[in-house]
Amino acid sequence: MGEIIIKLNKYTLLILFLYGTPFAFLSMYDDLTNQSMVVYIVTIIFVSFMAFLAKRKSTLIVLLVANSLSFFHSYVWVARVTEFEKRGYHFSPFLPETLVIVVTVLFVLLQLAVYVFTKPVGYQRKLVRD
Repeated sequence: MGEIIIKLNKYTLLILFLYGTPFAFLSMYDDLTNQSMVVYIVTIIFVSFMAFLAKRKSTLIVLLVANSLSFFHSYVWVARVTEFEKRGYHFSPFLPETLVIVVTVLFVLLQLAVYVFTKPVGYQRKLVRD
């Protein structure tokens, strides 16, 4: 079987550390308390930039592991914060725990699109001449 090797350089550690932030929880909490979508937008911009950085300095595996950390932290925080239970109807038709999954999946799809469709820095298209 193939081995998955992750080089732990400073960029990989930075990506893992920054992605450990519970983005879905922070976005949902701001939405619940302030009825604002600002943190969702800031998160979209931030995770897109981090996916671009991961393309330049790391691997897709690191991006997926880091998103798993973020999801785990978000899910635990949503389960622990009682305000979500009291006002869970705010996210109707979803339960807060379900919305964490939906938001995380959307963030991951966005990051995969950025990762796949961006070219590495220094990439130059080679012209084929006859």
